[in-house]
This record gives sequence, C-alpha cells and structure tokens, in this order.
Amino acid sequence: MKTTTDDTWIEQFTVELRLRRVHGPAIGDAIASVRELLSDSGQGAEEAFGSARDYAASLDLPAMNAREHAVRSVLLPVLELFIFFLFVLASVAWFDQAVVLISVPQLMLLAIPVLLTLMFAFPFYPRAVFRQRWLPAALFVVVGVASALAVLVAPTTASEAWLIFSALPPLVGAAAVLVVLSVIGTIATVRSRDDGEIVEPLPVQDEAKQEQGRHPFLIVVNWLFPMLAAVVFAIAWAFSLFPH
Repeated sequence: MKTTTDDTWIEQFTVELRLRRVHGPAIGDAIASVRELLSDSGQGAEEAFGSARDYAASLDLPAMNAREHAVRSVLLPVLELFIFFLFVLASVAWFDQAVVLISVPQLMLLAIPVLLTLMFAFPFYPRAVFRQRWLPAALFVVVGVASALAVLVAPTTASEAWLIFSALPPLVGAAAVLVVLSVIGTIATVRSRDDGEIVEPLPVQDEAKQEQGRHPFLIVVNWLFPMLAAVVFAIAWAFSLFPH
C-alpha cells in the first residue's frame, strides 16, 4: 500500500483543523511547524506525527466559538444564497409577467441547496464532505440538477401556482440586502484580519505583500453575489428583448 505523501498529509491535517474550528493563523503556525520539523528530521509526515486526524486532535489550539462559527460559516452564506435565489426568480418574473409564480414542487426543489448548506452546521456533515473527495462533486451535481428541475416545473399560469406575488418588491429588496451584506463584509475585511484565513509565518516584508494581495481578493468574494445578480438581471433583460 502506498504511503501517504507529505503534501497529502498536510492537506488532511489542514482539513482536520478546519473541522475543529481552529483559527486560520493558528493553522498556519501549525503547518509551518510541521514543515520545519520534516525539513530538519528528514522523516515523512506519517512517520513523524502519525495520522493527520490523531495529530490534529492532540493539539490544543485556539478555536472559534461554535455559535460564532455557525453564523459566519453557515447562516450568512445560506442567507445570501436564499436572497440570491429570490432575486433570480423576481428578475425572470419581472421581465415576463411582473409577478412571481411558485409551485410546491418548485419550492421543494429550491429548498434542496439551502438545506444542503444548512447541514454544514452539524459536525458530522462537513467532516464527511471534506474527508470524502467525491462528496463535494456529488453535492454540486445535486444542486445543479435541483436548480434545473426547478426551472422545468415552474408554473406558467396563476392557476398552477401555489404562491403569487408582485416581482418588484422582492426584486428591489433582495438587491438592496445583497448590497448591504456585501458592504458590511467589505468593511469587516478592511478593518480586521480574517481569523478564518490560513496564514503561515512570513518575514515582515513578505507579510506586507501578502496583506496587499489578500484584501482585494476577499473584497471581490464579498461582492460575488451582487455581481452574479447583476449578470442574471442582464441575461433576463436580454432574453426579454426576443419575441416569445
């Protein structure tokens, strides 16, 4: 049986520390210590530390509060995802018939991505997802299929719909909330260091360069949903120009 390579071991070690909600900088310090010991001793990671899971469990490292971690890692992303879905529905409806029509099957299908994301609040779920390499791809496929089916079962008339409401209020409201959440995320990124980011110890000049490159990337991530919403709105508008 082939021995686990050092890079694979460190990858597994990182995942295990993430699952234990360890702060990013502390993970970076732990990885740097592992690399230094391996370099000095010439040993393999498995030989020097044992399994990545057991070694991660043996360390006493600072971790985020469970409630704080759930809010930052699960609640806010799920909220943004739900609002984004609402914006997509409202955008398509606004250029079609100005009302949103939702059927029960469509609502159930749209709930699948939200439920799959909410499950990350339970410890067993992220452990399974990150330890089994095929699971993330499977989840991606499930979400894609559910979204496609939701479009196929969308009601075309009011008599087929379970929920009917004007498209304008959710369209404007969802756009506003997405922008507000992005502004809050941007302010938090600029003002403070992200405890979730893995940062290995570096010389002062290298750390300064890393900080300069880190903020633009995180700011773009904060504005990902509003940018996607703008693309969806533009596509819906473009399709509305073609005769039905």
